[in-house]
Amino acid sequence: MRYRIMPRPDRLGWWLVGTLGLMALALVVVTALLRPVQSGTITAPVAAPVQISFDKRARPYVQAESFADAFFAQGWLHARDRLWQMELFRRAGKGRLAQLLGPSALSTDIEMWRSGVPALAERLQAVASDELRMLVAHYVAGVNSWITAQRVPPVEFMLLGSDIAPWNSADVFALGALMAYQSGNNRTNELVRLALVQKLGIDRAGIFFPREFTDQPSGSELFAARTNTSEFIDDEFSLLQAMVKAELTHAATNPLFSAPAMGSNSWAVAAHLTDSGNALFAFDSHDELGLPNLTYDVHLFVGEQQIRGASVPGLLGVINGFNEFLAWGFTNIGDSQDLYIETVDPANSLRFLGRDGWYEARMETTEIPVQGAPAHALSIVYTENGRLVSEQPPISMRWAPLEPHTDGLDALLQLNRATSFAAFNQAMDKFVAPSANVTYADVTGRVAQRSIGLLPLRGAGAGLLPQNGAAPDTAWQRMLAARELPRLDLPQQDYVYAANQPFHAQGTSQQPSQKPSQIPSQIPSQIGRGALVSADNAPGYRVERIGRMLRQQRLHSVTTMQALQNDHFNPQARKVLPAMLITMGTKPQGALAEQVMAMLQVWLRQPLDTADAPEPLIFHVWYQHLIETLFREPLGEPLYRRLLARSYLLNEAVDKHLLNGSTNGWPIKAALINSFSRTLEQLSSEHGTDPRLWRWGDHHQLHLTHTMSGAFAGSQLLFDRSMGEASGGNATVGRARFDHRAPFRVSGGATSRMVLEMSQPIQAYMIMPGGQSGRPSSQYYNDQSQAWLSGAYDDVSEPPAAPASVVHLMPGQYQAEVPK
Repeated sequence: MRYRIMPRPDRLGWWLVGTLGLMALALVVVTALLRPVQSGTITAPVAAPVQISFDKRARPYVQAESFADAFFAQGWLHARDRLWQMELFRRAGKGRLAQLLGPSALSTDIEMWRSGVPALAERLQAVASDELRMLVAHYVAGVNSWITAQRVPPVEFMLLGSDIAPWNSADVFALGALMAYQSGNNRTNELVRLALVQKLGIDRAGIFFPREFTDQPSGSELFAARTNTSEFIDDEFSLLQAMVKAELTHAATNPLFSAPAMGSNSWAVAAHLTDSGNALFAFDSHDELGLPNLTYDVHLFVGEQQIRGASVPGLLGVINGFNEFLAWGFTNIGDSQDLYIETVDPANSLRFLGRDGWYEARMETTEIPVQGAPAHALSIVYTENGRLVSEQPPISMRWAPLEPHTDGLDALLQLNRATSFAAFNQAMDKFVAPSANVTYADVTGRVAQRSIGLLPLRGAGAGLLPQNGAAPDTAWQRMLAARELPRLDLPQQDYVYAANQPFHAQGTSQQPSQKPSQIPSQIPSQIGRGALVSADNAPGYRVERIGRMLRQQRLHSVTTMQALQNDHFNPQARKVLPAMLITMGTKPQGALAEQVMAMLQVWLRQPLDTADAPEPLIFHVWYQHLIETLFREPLGEPLYRRLLARSYLLNEAVDKHLLNGSTNGWPIKAALINSFSRTLEQLSSEHGTDPRLWRWGDHHQLHLTHTMSGAFAGSQLLFDRSMGEASGGNATVGRARFDHRAPFRVSGGATSRMVLEMSQPIQAYMIMPGGQSGRPSSQYYNDQSQAWLSGAYDDVSEPPAAPASVVHLMPGQYQAEVPK
């Protein structure tokens, strides 16, 4: 989904569109001639001189005497290179996109307010420590210093004719709230599962639920669906409308605010299992791909202290990274949102049926400014189960970070500056949102992992379906304490790894009660009756592959870490393709079918999703046709399209069919035969009848798009970059995710790759798609993509000995002094 932030051609006329295109081209030329300061001296409100050295990729290495000055420099850098991206982020987090983009963005603002994102931003600011407030103020001062003295604004602002409003501290906390929501947003999954139960019935819909939550005698999700929800909602249209609203708040379907969702890979290897005798750490964050890239690399040096890694423009510090002692990386895991179906008094829309009888809900009103239109008055209704996010059907949402708490972004700052394992744990004990797994390694050789964030102890259900808002057993019991969340932190841990699954470990040589055999590989970690981190997880393909490769190698190195980050082995195909071939049962008819079957059998020995191979194309097209054959007709087009957007649910259902041999009324064998025939027809029609010439890369393409793409004639040429074919897929560790609604265009992947050797000093290697700059005219706009595609890395261990450029910030009022 892309917003058109300029009028459509049929309204303006093609002559005006062409004029706008020429104007845009002229603006890009102007911005190319008037680029931001690349080197020189700048007087700025800093307490002491600050030096910023840039390497060949324009990564900044900031040398400052205080963190206040270092964060000032980071704010200045973010604004210089990513101001348009920052603008969208802060407006999304504050529910103010329509003020910039007009009525087309109003529905998004409404859903952000109803979901509570601006409310969380206010709470994060309210609980911030005095030190954090001070450092945020310095970061904001850096942003505003650049805004005030800029020679030419980013081209996006000029095209919109929009002024750049100064930043304030609330904008930074809005970024924190937006990131928390994006990483915990599973409300759409609950709605889709409910619609599937309604459409298909309990038995047939069971394939869309994890096995461990469908066979409990009572209190299970399906039992709850049968007794509590199906009698409340039988209007498929209204349920689909609730899904549409939910999708407005999801980065995968609304790229205007694709803040980090922490869908990532992360692992660490202890020192005694490496060839160097130092621990190794690897992390790659998986998010929506586009331009500019989601993250921005930054390296802050304050005396002997460091804060380094991948930052989010608009937020001080780094999200995933390292300092002089330790490294950390977040992978999304926890389910912190639950939906409740409410019963409303037909005579009074504010009267709800609660667990103790009827009650009057609270209502607040806020105004949302809209560019070119009157402000919109929005009423937000608060039930005893949270905010009402849908009136028809009446559904409320409870979100853990909105529960009372006294911690906030201080935890991230403490993590950035932690220089001991104890300090790391103290910071993580205070982490509110998002709920995640965090992987750890340090220079002593230690590795560890733990779950963090506010999570509920539920009553009935496991967070997979909306619950009856009036049922006594569906209420949250309390919030889990940090000590109750799973962790693996034995001193002699061999290695830890995570990929959006409950975490894994091997080689726990102490405390036998925590041996890895007692840690389930596929089911959520549980604490007592009904308490769990998440039941709504990614398929285990990536995490199983990571674990297998870590176990197979006797000693690990930076090279093996980098190779694993770029691994294109398809564990899903290895697991389900034999079942697909066996279930078909009959010998394929025709020479082409026999040849293709023989090729797949050989490929199964080493199923690599490489761009130049035909077999991954055959497998993925067959799997795609199987999805359509199974689900399109029974679900109907609207619900089918919603299901296509939920790839984890699709994998859960299709792969369970294939591996368990239970049909539950689904014609799996006939569907496999039919979809295989359609695959051969499609590929022979598109690429000829010699399957050896078919190539995965001809379909699996990477095209990096900008939020302004499609806004006017020629905008794609100015803003977008086509990178061509890509290896990998949805299930590979070296991920190149595609959306089943638009197969097989690459839509997501590693927005940052980082491999560290935890020596003293730490040896660091990083790469990203796109580049540091958000300006299309910059040479650093897309200069890293080819290296990223090829699996290459840059050594970022030390500030460059021969910088590409240097900027000096000198105490005083802001003024740039640029050499001629």
